[in-house]
Amino acid sequence: MALKICVIGLWHLGCVTMCGMARKHRVVGFDPDAKIMAGLLAGKPPIFEPGLEEGIAKAVKEGRLELEPDLARAVSGADVIWFTFDLPVNEKDEPQAGILEGAFADALKAKATPQAFVVSSQAPVGTCRALLKKGGAPVFYIPENLRLGNALQCFFEQERLVIGTPDGGQSGLMLELMDGVEGERVFLSLESAEMAKHALNSYLALMISFSGEISDICEAAGADAIKVMDALKKERRVSPHAPLSPGLGFGGGTLARDVQALRAAARRSGASTPVLDAAIESNNNRKGYVKRRLMSALGNLEGKKISFLGLTYKPGTDTLRRSLALEMIAGLQGTGAEVRAYDPAVRKLGGEAGFSLCSSAAQAFAGADAVVVATAWPEFLELDLEKLAPTMRAQVLIDARNAMAGKKLPKQMKYFGVGVSRGKI
Repeated sequence: MALKICVIGLWHLGCVTMCGMARKHRVVGFDPDAKIMAGLLAGKPPIFEPGLEEGIAKAVKEGRLELEPDLARAVSGADVIWFTFDLPVNEKDEPQAGILEGAFADALKAKATPQAFVVSSQAPVGTCRALLKKGGAPVFYIPENLRLGNALQCFFEQERLVIGTPDGGQSGLMLELMDGVEGERVFLSLESAEMAKHALNSYLALMISFSGEISDICEAAGADAIKVMDALKKERRVSPHAPLSPGLGFGGGTLARDVQALRAAARRSGASTPVLDAAIESNNNRKGYVKRRLMSALGNLEGKKISFLGLTYKPGTDTLRRSLALEMIAGLQGTGAEVRAYDPAVRKLGGEAGFSLCSSAAQAFAGADAVVVATAWPEFLELDLEKLAPTMRAQVLIDARNAMAGKKLPKQMKYFGVGVSRGKI
C-alpha cells in the first residue's frame, strides 16, 4: 500500500530521499528555502548527484512526486512527515539542529496530522526524544546512509537498515515505509539508533586518522604505505572494506560532525574521550600535510605558482562544502604563493576564494612550480604528463590522493605520493 510522504529539507539527503521514496509511495517535497524550491520547480536540484535530476523529473512527470512551496499544503494529508535537512556545522564541526527543530515546530503549527514523523538528519543523540516530547505523532529515526556520487544506489542497497523507534521495538509502519529498500532491519531505541550513527562515523574517522599516521611513518622509514594498507585489509580481523588508505584525513561536516557529537555527549555526562580527542587533534594536524610537502620540495613558497587539480569534495559531485582541497588551499594563505585550480565540475568561484580558476588542466600545469592532485577525477589519470611536465616551471607533482601511484611519469618529474618515500615513484 502506497503512503503519502512529505519530505522536508531538500538538499542532498532530502532530494535523494524523495526521489527514492517516489518509486513506491506518493511524495511531496518541501524546503523552507525559496531558492531551493525555485530551482527544483525549474528542474534543477541544488546539488549534482548522478541520476538525481533525471529521477526527480521522471517521478514528477508520472505524478508520483509533487514539489510544493507552501508548507501547510505540503503536510496536508501526509501519512509520514520525513525531515531530511543536511544540518550545518559550526567552525568546530559541531552540528546545529536549529533548522530541524524549527521545521518540526512549523509542521505542528501547520496542523500536520501524520501517523509518524521520521528524522534522518545527522542530529546529536537525544534530538529525536526531545522532538517526541513535543507531541503530534510518534517520532522515528532512520540515519542517512548516503555517499556523494553514488547516493541513489546507497539508498536502496544497504547492508543494514537502522530504525530507531520510541520503544525500541518493531514498527509495521516503518516496515511498510521502507519496503523496497534492501538491508537487514535493525530496530533500536531512538537514542541507540542515534548513537549507532555517531559510533559508525567516529570509527571511520579513527581508522582514517590511524592511516594518516601510519603513512607518515612509512614515508620516513622508506616503506610503501599503499602496500602496507593493502596487506592490513587482507587480515581477517580487519576487512577488505576498512577505510585504511594513505590520505589527508577526514573532511568536516560528516565524520567530524559525529566525532564532535560524541565528545559533546560525553562532556554532558562527565565521561572522558581521549581516543576521540586524539582523532580530532591528528586530523587537524593532517590538514597541513600538503603545505609541508610543498615546502619540502620547493623551499620558501614566496612567489611560487601552485596549481591544484580538483576542488570538489570527491569525484562525481559538484559540492565544495567542507572540501579538503579548499582547506589545503586555505593553508597556503600567507605563504606568498600564487594559487590556481582546475576542476571539471567547477565553473565559477566566490569573490573571496583567494585563488584563480583555470579553464583546463593544461592551463593549470603551464608555468606551475608544483601541481597538487587534490580530487581524484578519472580524467586526471588520462593526462599526458610527458607533454604537460615541460610546460611547468618546476616539475613537482604532489599526489595527495595517490591517484597516479601506478602511472608512468616523466623521469624529470619529482613525484610525491602520500605514504611513499620522498621523491620515490
